[in-house]
Amino acid sequence: MKLIIAGYGKITNIQTTNYNYLSKELVMKKASITILITIIALNTFSQFKKEQKLNFIGISIPVIWNNSEATYYSLGNRKTPTGSAISYGLNINYSKLFYKGLFGKIGLGYFKQSFRIIRPFAYRSPIELLYSTETYHYNNIQLFAGVGYRKKINNEYRISGNVSYYYFNSNQQKYIVNKKYNTWQVNKKSFSIGQMINLNLGIERTISNKFSVGLDVILPLYTKWNNDEIFFKYDYSNDTQQIARNKFSIGTAISCYYHF
Repeated sequence: MKLIIAGYGKITNIQTTNYNYLSKELVMKKASITILITIIALNTFSQFKKEQKLNFIGISIPVIWNNSEATYYSLGNRKTPTGSAISYGLNINYSKLFYKGLFGKIGLGYFKQSFRIIRPFAYRSPIELLYSTETYHYNNIQLFAGVGYRKKINNEYRISGNVSYYYFNSNQQKYIVNKKYNTWQVNKKSFSIGQMINLNLGIERTISNKFSVGLDVILPLYTKWNNDEIFFKYDYSNDTQQIARNKFSIGTAISCYYHF
């Protein structure tokens, strides 16, 4: 009887030892699998962050067509001449993705704002005659900031939209009396000519891992032009020195982006 109990006891010890060994081996396998999955997940996330460029610098050439009007008085009668002109510029901007496809951007650049409106102005001349502009334009430093959204369509194309605020400060103004006979006046004053809020809708094509090009439609939502003292002030109203009033404008921009 003692031998049987001893033998039975040995079998129990062996079974217990095997069970403990298998349990430890199973735990080790589970731990190894968990660690492996974690490493793969972290590596995948890291690769995604590398492939998903969060910053980009862009160089853009905007061109905007505008139809505008101005006000002056002749013999007490209010005149509101209108005219169309094309304005253009060159700017550089920095953008950063901060949540999914949402991004913010800031930038600066040069912009030549033009108006083709015939209106009287204070032309410097020894002869006291009333001169009028054929066209006039302002060379500006523009500052802007905005927010937007980008969505990937496929590996090559993205669509985007942004709303941006633009501030224009002119350091040179040109008033053309007669372009054919080179009759004009150039002033070099520094003052703010106005501000604009634009909606840009565009498409972007990837060229390489770091470069892309884009084409936008520019839709000005709000435009306000300030006063220019070169235009005569009348007592009849307070808008006769205003540079212009925007009736309608639309534009386009071509851009090149570097992603990092």
